[in-house]
Amino acid sequence: MSSRKKDFEDRSFDGETAEYDATILGRFRLEREIAILQILRGSDTGMRVPLTKASVTIGRTVDSDLVLHDSKISRVHARIDRVDDTHTWTLTDVDSTNGTFLNNRPVTGTVRLANGDKIFLGHTILKFSLEDEVESQSGETVDRYLFRDDLTGLVVKRRFYNELGVSLQLAVHRSAPLSLLMMDMDGLKGVNDRHGHSTGAFVIQEAGKRIGRICNPIGQACRFGGDEFVAYLKDHDKPAALALATQLCATIRDVPFEKDSLQLSLSISVGVATCPDDGVESDVLSRVADEALYRAKAKGRDVASD
Repeated sequence: MSSRKKDFEDRSFDGETAEYDATILGRFRLEREIAILQILRGSDTGMRVPLTKASVTIGRTVDSDLVLHDSKISRVHARIDRVDDTHTWTLTDVDSTNGTFLNNRPVTGTVRLANGDKIFLGHTILKFSLEDEVESQSGETVDRYLFRDDLTGLVVKRRFYNELGVSLQLAVHRSAPLSLLMMDMDGLKGVNDRHGHSTGAFVIQEAGKRIGRICNPIGQACRFGGDEFVAYLKDHDKPAALALATQLCATIRDVPFEKDSLQLSLSISVGVATCPDDGVESDVLSRVADEALYRAKAKGRDVASD
């Protein structure tokens, strides 16, 4: 037995010899063939983007496949291509204003990408990786920790507003409506006072799941903070958004929140704003929807208002 092999077999964890189950190892493909872009610096730092298409354009507007929120990036800045049906990928600068750099060297024409390469565009840094199945699954798990709310499973606020910005660009480009909902649970403070914060957290968790089931197939929902939620709805004008907001109110009101022996009846109030009627920028729509939420509260709660 070689010393290297013996050294490997002698390694132990908690006093037991390390052994690997061949059936577990057989579950995974260990060839580095999954192409990933990870944002190392930028508005979505940490986000991983699998390259599922043979050609992916990168830029700051919806004209690109991958939209980055960086004013120094051109509308369509660069392109990454897969070479035929291989695991080789290339990078091309698409006549960008400020240039594309690979590992600090300017890209002229088309260059081949290697595992671990860093791509510089404006103020944004991307990392190109070729991963095996184990690494890819691990990365997806980390991505969920970074960009999903621990309590509700909805996307975190930073990711939500980045995606809202892209969706607003696309809505304006297509002359299509998009509505924003601001939501606030009614009476949750009383639940916390009477039954404790763990029960209040359960209510927020369950409410988030209900909101996500309705909103995520047609847009995106997010826990804004505490017992407040926000969601955008693609292709929904004001009447359609108010109708869906009324449905959300019924979903919260009509099904009690059950925990242990408790049955809690609560409600939610919703404010609605619509692009382009109320504005085309996310901060403007958020302000208008927030004002509508105050009007809903003033009407007696458990209602939707614009």
